[in-house]
Amino acid sequence: MNNQKSKIAVFGANGAIGHAFIKYYSNSMVYGMSRKKPDVNIKGIKSIIIEKYDDENLSRIADKFKNDSLDKIIISIGMLHNDSLEPEKRIDDLTTDQFNEIMHSNAVIPSLIVKHFHKKMKKEYPSIIAILSARVGSISDNRSGGWYSYRASKAALNMIIKNMSIELGRLNKNLIVIGLHPGTVDSALTKPFQKSIQSSKLFSPDYSVSKLSSVINSLVVSNSGKCYAWDGMEIFP
Repeated sequence: MNNQKSKIAVFGANGAIGHAFIKYYSNSMVYGMSRKKPDVNIKGIKSIIIEKYDDENLSRIADKFKNDSLDKIIISIGMLHNDSLEPEKRIDDLTTDQFNEIMHSNAVIPSLIVKHFHKKMKKEYPSIIAILSARVGSISDNRSGGWYSYRASKAALNMIIKNMSIELGRLNKNLIVIGLHPGTVDSALTKPFQKSIQSSKLFSPDYSVSKLSSVINSLVVSNSGKCYAWDGMEIFP
């Protein structure tokens, strides 16, 4: 039986959901990874600044960790819009720059993180890599269209999660790689769209993370490669 504190790396620790995760796991040894130091002062949280999520920086930071040392990795990184980009309502709105930027943020960066950190996951008992995905990445669930770049990036991410679960599962029989849909969370990502959302369906970051953590705690190896919503229901491709 392992009585040591769990070691958890949270990427995107300065975002609404990432910030809620580092608070939730504050009784563990938490590494908060972000482009700037998270605005939280809790004992046991070690902040690590990542100026750019690229191979060079991720490799350098991964080298600070021993192999077989992390219990969980939470990747809470993604983009729906910014000051110059907004979700496409129709195909005529699609641009190369927007598609590439959204795809890079939502699919490439999480992939690079796992590339450099998967060897750091513990092997003796189940360890978890959980990546924030979204229900809109489900092709079978798409009934409204729109949001071309975002939907495509999350669908790509879900395929990448499946691929990683197969490959990395051969190297680490106890590794679980999953996608998580947090629901619609009160954050900068959803702020422009909240007027159309019922208040009962707009979650606080803390509530969403409490539900997601319940999902994480219930996982077994056979769940690897799948995507689950905040309520524990599987989201199908």
